[in-house]
Amino acid sequence: MELRQQTSLTRTCYGVDHQLEACPMNRGIFITGTDTGVGKTVVSAALTIGLQRQGRHVGVMKPIETGISASNVMRSDAARLRNLTASEIPIEEISPYRFTLPLAPLAAAQAERRVIDPGKIRKAYRLLAGQSDYMVVEGAGGVFVPIAPRIDVADLIARLRLPVVIVGRSGLGGINHARLTIEALHRRNIRIIALVLNQTVPVRTKTARVQEQTTVDLLQRTAGVPVLGPLPYQSDVTQRFKHTVTRMAQSEIIKNLTQLVLGIDGESH
Repeated sequence: MELRQQTSLTRTCYGVDHQLEACPMNRGIFITGTDTGVGKTVVSAALTIGLQRQGRHVGVMKPIETGISASNVMRSDAARLRNLTASEIPIEEISPYRFTLPLAPLAAAQAERRVIDPGKIRKAYRLLAGQSDYMVVEGAGGVFVPIAPRIDVADLIARLRLPVVIVGRSGLGGINHARLTIEALHRRNIRIIALVLNQTVPVRTKTARVQEQTTVDLLQRTAGVPVLGPLPYQSDVTQRFKHTVTRMAQSEIIKNLTQLVLGIDGESH
């Protein structure tokens, strides 16, 4: 489906209608992870709500999503993000590439004999960005996940020219994954706004608490970027997604993240 071209001569910039040429350049953020299943969608959703509470008209995008069939598309990450914006934009525009098999994007595309075109994603992003003040784009997996031959997620981020928020695990193993991701992005000269640590499993034992605290402490000293968190484990996030992320958006962690994101180019309130 072709993306709808914007036909109005005005657009809403921070709650006020302006002529298109009078609008500031759209701003956006790319949410990536140190791995799959680390909480990118939860952080993307909570940040979307946080930005909305700061008066921003937020657009969302999940360019590539796997493990999505025709019967469960409305339960996809892209659909969850779209529902937070009360948008009527078709899901095909928010998520240009969806694949049935729960594989890495390149493998999922090859299984369906399709090719992911970063140029198509960039075009989709620019058209969606023209209808919002701020874009939140959620990636797939980590930065080295291939999406096409010789093209990975980091390449896509560079082509979109977006700064990054990294989401990582707060427990054992989180240090190495986070620092590798940070180094990979620095090598591509991609700006990192923050590392957000998330509890992907309940922290129930004394050993687990020590592991988490030392992970957080060491990353705060060695990461070289702002480190936020950990966000608490959310057992009901799948069943009560909107309620959970709305509550999370009220936390100091997401409020601080929102201010860091809005601080890009001196835009913070």
